[in-house]
Amino acid sequence: MNIKTCVLGLICCLSIIFSSCKKEDQIIGIDVLEPSDLLTTYVDSVSTTISFSTLKDDSIRSEYITYMVGENYDELFGKSRAGYASRMYLQGMMGDLTGFKLDSVCLRLSKSAKYAYGDTTVAQTFSVYELLQDITVDDCAKYNQKAEMPSFVANKKKVFDVDFPAYCDTTSSYVFKFDAEYANDLYSRFLQHYDTDTTLKYFDSLFIKQFKGLYITTKDDQFNQVQAVITHCVPEINFYISGNDTTQKLVLAPSPQAYTSPVSNDPSQIYLQAINIFEHEYPSEIASAIGTNATQSYVQGMVGLKTKLTLDGLETWRDSLVAINIAKLSIPLKSRDSWSEYLPLNLRIYDAKRNMVFSTMSTVADSSKFEFNVHPFLVQLFNNSSKAETYEYEVVVPENNTYNNAFVLDGTQTDKLKLVITYTK
Repeated sequence: MNIKTCVLGLICCLSIIFSSCKKEDQIIGIDVLEPSDLLTTYVDSVSTTISFSTLKDDSIRSEYITYMVGENYDELFGKSRAGYASRMYLQGMMGDLTGFKLDSVCLRLSKSAKYAYGDTTVAQTFSVYELLQDITVDDCAKYNQKAEMPSFVANKKKVFDVDFPAYCDTTSSYVFKFDAEYANDLYSRFLQHYDTDTTLKYFDSLFIKQFKGLYITTKDDQFNQVQAVITHCVPEINFYISGNDTTQKLVLAPSPQAYTSPVSNDPSQIYLQAINIFEHEYPSEIASAIGTNATQSYVQGMVGLKTKLTLDGLETWRDSLVAINIAKLSIPLKSRDSWSEYLPLNLRIYDAKRNMVFSTMSTVADSSKFEFNVHPFLVQLFNNSSKAETYEYEVVVPENNTYNNAFVLDGTQTDKLKLVITYTK
C-alpha cells in the first residue's frame, strides 16, 4: 500500500467520525415555554410624538477663539455679521531701545483658509477700534451665557477703516499702516512700560493699563448693504523701529487662550481677553417664529438660532419588561438651494438644573434629514427616577457654533419626523 492510498483512507475515516458527532441545533426547553413568555422583537415609531419651536441661541459652543469678522446675507435667514475684541500681548523683548526711532506701526490681518462663509469674491470694509475699557471675565461670561452685549463694545475709539480684499484672493495676510499721529501716540504708551526683562514678567500687566486692546468689526460697527463674507482673520500690531544701522520689529499679537483660563492676580496672566460678537437681523417670517411652536423650525450657527424639541409619550417607555435595543431620532429638512454642504447637527439634552447630560452628533447628514442615535440616553433615563418631561431637548449647530450654516427643520413631513425604537419584550 503506497503513501497516497494511506492518506486517502485516513481522510475518509475522519470524515465518518466527524459526521457522526454533528447534531442539529436545538433550543432547549422551548417546547415547555408558554407562547407569552417568548421574547419577540418589535419596532415602534408612533408612540412618541415630536414637535419643535425656534429659540435664540444664547451660548457659544466653545471656549476656543475664532476671530470671525465680516458680514453675510442669506436669502431666508437675513443678515449676519461678526466682530471680535482682543487684548494684544507683546511676543518678545528685543533689548535696550535707546537710540532707536519709530518708522511705522502697522496692523496685519492674517486670514485662514479654513473658515469663510458667504460670497468669497466680494471685498468689504472693516472698522478698527481701540478699546477704552477692559475686557473682563464677567463681560465675556454674560455674553456667552445670556447674550448680554458687553459694555466694552460701546466704549471704544475708532482708529481707521481698512479695505479687505475679496476672500478668494490667494494672499494669506494684509498689512495696513496706521497714520503717523496715532502710531506715535501708541508707541509712546508702549515705551512707558517697556522693560528689558526678557521673561515679560511685568510688561503685559502694565501695558494693559495704557492699551486695552482692539475691536475689529464691520464698517462703522453696523450692517452694511454688501453681499459679502464672514471670515476667520487674526490681528497683529507691528512696530517697525530703526537705529544703529538696523531695523527691528516688535509684535503685539492677540490673546492665545480662552477667557476661562485660570484666574491670576496678575492681569497679564489672565489670558481671557478675546471674544467674538455675533449679531443677526432676521426677516419678519423668522422673527415671528422665535419662541413659538410651528410646523417648521430654524437652526443657525454663529450664536443664531436653535430648535427646542418636545417629545410627548417618551415616559410611557419606562417599562421593566421592555428592553430597548435601538433608538433613532429622525428629523426631516426642508430643501434649500443656498447650501451645498450639509454639516451634521448636534442634539443636546439638559436636566432640570440645566446641566447637559447627553450630547450626540447626527449620524446622517444630507439634504433630506438628520438622524440621531439616542439609545444611550434612553438607557440612562430609564435607570434613574427623573421623568422624561423634565429634560430639555435642543438641536444646535456644532463646531464652536462658528459655522454660519442654517437649516429649516420640516415638521410637515410626519413620515420622517419620528423616534423609531426597536425593542424586545
